[in-house]
Amino acid sequence: MLQIMPLLDDPTTLAAGSSSGALSSTDEINRLRLVLLRTARNIRTHSLGDVTQSQAAVLATLWRHGESTIGQIAEHEHVQPPSASRIVSRLEQLGLVVRRTDGGDRRRAVIALNAAGEEYLTEVRRAGTSWLGERLADLDEDELDRLGAALPVLERLLAGEP
Repeated sequence: MLQIMPLLDDPTTLAAGSSSGALSSTDEINRLRLVLLRTARNIRTHSLGDVTQSQAAVLATLWRHGESTIGQIAEHEHVQPPSASRIVSRLEQLGLVVRRTDGGDRRRAVIALNAAGEEYLTEVRRAGTSWLGERLADLDEDELDRLGAALPVLERLLAGEP
């Protein structure tokens, strides 16, 4: 990341590395950033319901990593344990997770998705996919092909990210 920052200050450096001229200026990179952020926000807006973004992130973390302690959730979500604890408490109130004593260490609690939490995540994904599918239906075949061809590049951008 630090190596890229000087490039962002000098669009001619970016243009020299780009044979097609695409994303060759700071303005174009900002356009890409904005499109990605707005797309993600729209998917969330059309799918989260009454659960906050932070709560949904914790649910997704539990789905990916399985039962976890508050400390592990905090680490995955890059928040402090008291914040993770508040989020988990709210998810418990909503009936989406369960907290139980660790069988190996009775002083430690583990948090897990319950059936309602798994069902909620399934619905969130279905709603987000439905919204995106409706938007994609407005594109022509060539646009869909170009977008599909960009997927490996976008995935490569995220490679190694948590």
